[in-house]
Amino acid sequence: MPESGFDAFDGRNPPAGKYRPLRRLAVGGMAEIFLAFARSGHGFEKLVVLKRVLPAYAENREFMRMFLDEARLAATLDHPNIVHVYDIGEHAGNFFFAMEYVHGQSLLKLMRQITNARRWLPLEHALNVIIGTCAGMHYAHEKLSLDGRRLGIVHRDVSPPNILISYDGSVKVADFGIAKASTATTSTAVGTLKGKIPYMSPEQCRSAPLDRRSDVFAIGILLYELTVGRRLFQAESELGIIHKIVNGIVPPPSQLLRGYPEDLERIVYRALQLDPEHRYPTARALQVDLEEFAREYKLPISSVRLASFMEEMFDEETRAWPTDPSAGQRPSTREVPAASSYDLPGGPGAARPSRPQPTAHYGGEPSSRQVTPPPMSRRGQTGPNPTVSEPVEDFASIEQALSRMLAEETNVGRLTSELGEPGGDAGGGDDWFGLDNLELEDLFPAKQKR
Repeated sequence: MPESGFDAFDGRNPPAGKYRPLRRLAVGGMAEIFLAFARSGHGFEKLVVLKRVLPAYAENREFMRMFLDEARLAATLDHPNIVHVYDIGEHAGNFFFAMEYVHGQSLLKLMRQITNARRWLPLEHALNVIIGTCAGMHYAHEKLSLDGRRLGIVHRDVSPPNILISYDGSVKVADFGIAKASTATTSTAVGTLKGKIPYMSPEQCRSAPLDRRSDVFAIGILLYELTVGRRLFQAESELGIIHKIVNGIVPPPSQLLRGYPEDLERIVYRALQLDPEHRYPTARALQVDLEEFAREYKLPISSVRLASFMEEMFDEETRAWPTDPSAGQRPSTREVPAASSYDLPGGPGAARPSRPQPTAHYGGEPSSRQVTPPPMSRRGQTGPNPTVSEPVEDFASIEQALSRMLAEETNVGRLTSELGEPGGDAGGGDDWFGLDNLELEDLFPAKQKR
């Protein structure tokens, strides 16, 4: 990791005397983050994360306005499913802000760990993550200014690196770095794409005006990927990904997984409608349907159960807390918060489930189709039935399983997300890899009678 910038912002020269940086956690294209202690009188001490613009951009007035917009906007949001911003400060002529430290992992790194361990994300936990994301985003979308006006916040980057899951089972949306509020002082240039392309809405790809339904589309992508186990929009280039997004080319989940619940597929397809008018109007509406689905299928949405799963997947990390360098010990590189760019332990040799498990089989790539409004159950909403063909093969054994979920990862602190290096993850491509005879836990329980 590059060292530039750390010496000027370390424990020997703490900004304003309030924060004691421990070490730099990650550096992005335009900003960097540090783990730090916040200290004040009478023994008050709290772990925080400090984010500041890289020195090379500190003189760029437009960029600094954008950075301060992010801090001011995020500081207004106080919700258990959003990473909280505590403070804005200045050090050596450069602005920074202090935000909540989340002791956990990003959704991206959780999915990488699950894949390396040859496991599957249980459906109850997938729904828990999406429900928490919906709750946080609905709060942000509804946020009012002090004079009672709706801020009109759109996150524009709801993606796996920006969904954090703590070791106590809480889910938090992070990084409002490219979020847009109707009251913001900066504007996005026409033709500029901001966000991670595989998680953009069709209107975002077209640089059209956005509202909350753009974030709903991104949440729909996450819901698809977590419940199907593969990336949704893949292509050999970023233009290929955009083509699939704007044309609504979505492989039906039921073609990839036999037994994929019809009710869940309806929810997925409504969230992924090309026309925002046909989508869920709010993140809360999506959340309500997911909670109803979980109740009907007797799926417990429990932070305690999610915490147990996180402890199982990250056993060593759940016991590692940062150490104060003043005590003579530097933090281990394992002791990182969710919003870091460190690789995770584990790999193909990690333990499998020991008890006999039902198996499933992923057939070949199904024919994709454009998204059409599905019929909506229990609420009287109707639409054309999706044309879904049967899976190519019966799910009697595993030949191919699990996506690596290697969504394009841009490091923490990047205010305008950019595509990865050529040949990297950004362009998508085939994320499948063969895992012969992989045994999985029960993927989809039967619907329970009331």
